[in-house]
Amino acid sequence: MHYALERRGEIRVSLVDTKVKNRYNTFVYPGLPPGPIGSPTKPAIDAAINPEVGNWLYFVTVSPFDTRFTNSYDQFLEWKSEYKRNFKAGLFE
Repeated sequence: MHYALERRGEIRVSLVDTKVKNRYNTFVYPGLPPGPIGSPTKPAIDAAINPEVGNWLYFVTVSPFDTRFTNSYDQFLEWKSEYKRNFKAGLFE
């Protein structure tokens, strides 16, 4: 949806958004979009091939530019609560 609407950085998608007539909107046009939506950068490919060493199982973006990783479910739940507070406060708009 964000690609079809040419938006970045927003999380919410409204019901009105899902009705936009754009070939990349798979709510309106089922199946695959007519072309690629994006391509990974070389650093992203390198990071996937050679990931950082760690035993992380959970991750959450608690605020813009602050993504946290942990192997503790309890820690994840704390950060998830922080994300929800930040979302309600409008940090992601």
